[in-house]
Amino acid sequence: MANRSISDDVIAEIRARCSIVDVVGTVVPLKRAGSGRFKGLCPFHQEKTPSFTVDEGKGFFHCFGCGKSGDAFRFVMERENVDFPNAVHILASRCGVVIPEYTSPAEAAEDRHRADARVRLYELHEKFTTFFQENLARPGNPALDYLTRRKIPSEIIRDFRLGYAPDEWDACLRYGCNVLGYSKEEMLSSGIVQQSESGRAYDQFKGRLTFPIANEQGKIVGFSARILSADDKVAKYKNTPETPIFKKSHLLYALHLARRKMPEQAMAILCEGQLDTIAMHRAGFACAVAPQGTALTEDQLRILRRYTDRILLGFDADGAGQKAILRALGLALPLDFSVGVISFPGGKDPDELFREQGADAVRHAVENAVDWMDFLVGKLREKYRVTEPFECAKAVDEAAELLAKITNPVAVEAYIRVLAGRFALPVETIAAVVKKLRMQNQRRLNGSGGAFAGGAPPAVAGEVKAAAESLTAANPAEKLLLLLALAYPDVARNLVERLPAEHISKSPVGAALNLVLAGAANGESQEAAHELASRMGETPDSDIAECLLGSDMYTSEQAFPAMEDALKELERRRGLARSKNLEASLRAATTAEERMKILQEMMELAKR
Repeated sequence: MANRSISDDVIAEIRARCSIVDVVGTVVPLKRAGSGRFKGLCPFHQEKTPSFTVDEGKGFFHCFGCGKSGDAFRFVMERENVDFPNAVHILASRCGVVIPEYTSPAEAAEDRHRADARVRLYELHEKFTTFFQENLARPGNPALDYLTRRKIPSEIIRDFRLGYAPDEWDACLRYGCNVLGYSKEEMLSSGIVQQSESGRAYDQFKGRLTFPIANEQGKIVGFSARILSADDKVAKYKNTPETPIFKKSHLLYALHLARRKMPEQAMAILCEGQLDTIAMHRAGFACAVAPQGTALTEDQLRILRRYTDRILLGFDADGAGQKAILRALGLALPLDFSVGVISFPGGKDPDELFREQGADAVRHAVENAVDWMDFLVGKLREKYRVTEPFECAKAVDEAAELLAKITNPVAVEAYIRVLAGRFALPVETIAAVVKKLRMQNQRRLNGSGGAFAGGAPPAVAGEVKAAAESLTAANPAEKLLLLLALAYPDVARNLVERLPAEHISKSPVGAALNLVLAGAANGESQEAAHELASRMGETPDSDIAECLLGSDMYTSEQAFPAMEDALKELERRRGLARSKNLEASLRAATTAEERMKILQEMMELAKR
């Protein structure tokens, strides 16, 4: 699999082209304070006397007041509240560096072509955003009348770059090919134009109000388009299909506007659609976003986790909206989010409420959001007759399913007490139910099914434990991978895609390898290596020390073949451990069906 990380050469080029004085100077008024040094008021904390210094020669900033310091990348990360890869993209756009995709030399030409195609798609979407905006501004436009009826002011239309796709079958196709110079294939690749089974190309968003969809860096990657009149025969919204730059499960509407407000407002608000999100922004909650063309995904929540650990769910009050809330809880709680639920009066959505009652009504609803447990208990009381023992048991089981997904032990303990109080049950009873569900979930994750449901004999259980422990012990192959990852960033980036975290042992070497790969995934290979070296002072480990000092043991030509051998050895060890586990399971199996299932898996494992 080709690697898609940002190469060190590209990062070095961006670093060379970006003057830290220019980067900081767009935010902080700087005054010269000596040769190559500048001073100003710190942008990260309140101060009246300048303690913020920029050293142009070293490409470094430091605040003597709050202690923040770093290079241009770190400044963008702190200021824009983004991670390292996003900071790289922001600075690359600023200084005109095109970020190619990293691949092996054999695929370089094809990779450059893909990178160029992606750049052209970004440019195409930016130009069509302007095209749709210009169409919307024309007098007598039906989309403008629609927005006027919905009380959307001109500044919101401008800020969210709303537009209108001409009500013609090929207006976008003609504009893209004849005016902008894109090929028909590029127009199809963008999703703005589609092709019928007969081969006829036509405009996807014909006669619709357009909402441009941006990625985290603010680049337009697609569109969502709404019909202007009620028509049950056509979809209310049409969205850009999956394209090289539009992955709906990784996108949140208005995130590029909301991400800086999330830490400031200490939360993110999740809405169902674009107009609801816009209403939230207008009401003073610029931390609002919406899933784009899909149900909420774990990937979207992981993106939000970079900016905040608290979310409020502002979904609709209808059946679909309530189901969406329950699904969101199942995804958000394992990520240690603090979750609240907003209830909008009269079953209205945020857009309706804002239009009819104004910003104060929306603010009141947000301020009165309830904790997810209170919301859930209310729903369970509606669903079950909790005064009857078995109905109460069903309600408790449903709530405990969510509690069993929370990883924070303090939070679990607190919520167990809350749930016990709501149903007037002993805390120990709820705790036992949660523990049972956790064990069941763990067995499913471990792939052991129900082989030990009745309890394994002590000897068999010991064999299973030994097989599991074989995966937690350090081994030469893992040690070699750590050495190579420390010495060669290309190896580390390759391992990010090829070596899942769960395949790495829990030994000190495994923990160190995970740290280095996590750094590589975020474009911070060197930072991770430095952190590992600093940790060695606190918890010395001879194996890790050898890896840190052994960077000259392999040449660059030898690195990748050595990595492949080490990966094969790790896979062989995992196979042996799994084989021992299956043998133990076979001896513990109590039915012919269980034995047959285990034997089939053993045969498959032997073939591999």
